[in-house]
Amino acid sequence: MQIIKKLWILGLCLFLVSGCALKHTISSSQPYLITIKNSHMALSDTGFINFGDAYTNVQIFSAGAILFNLEVSSDVCVDGQCLSRTQFNQLFFNNEHYATLIDDLLHMLPIYNKKNLLKTENGFTQEINMPKSHIIYTVMDNLVTFRDNTNGVLIKLKPLQ
Repeated sequence: MQIIKKLWILGLCLFLVSGCALKHTISSSQPYLITIKNSHMALSDTGFINFGDAYTNVQIFSAGAILFNLEVSSDVCVDGQCLSRTQFNQLFFNNEHYATLIDDLLHMLPIYNKKNLLKTENGFTQEINMPKSHIIYTVMDNLVTFRDNTNGVLIKLKPLQ
């Protein structure tokens, strides 16, 4: 009887500790029309981008159900499957990019150390040619378009009002 009680208390403690470890504080959340196309998926629907301390979450919904869930922190989890950032880049972008590329895209920051950055009145554009990629990246009035023509990758984030 004593052993069962100790096991029950241990199980309860593990449950409480693991539940706390999975929670992230969200500081802002914005609705978007999100389009993602790569060799593994093609999605375009409404969703949310949630930002917190060292954490970003992208969720795409259809008819109230989550179609796609991306969690970015020290590693990157896609629909519950966690990968290192380099594994994620290879899977998602079909190429080896620097580790924080997805963060820069979601935060609408210039990529590749501002390489070929052309500032415009409402944002910026970058066109980057690399041996394994031809990237056209545009941020205009909070509308993000990332296109890698070589690898067939498209990411569009259009804010909803």
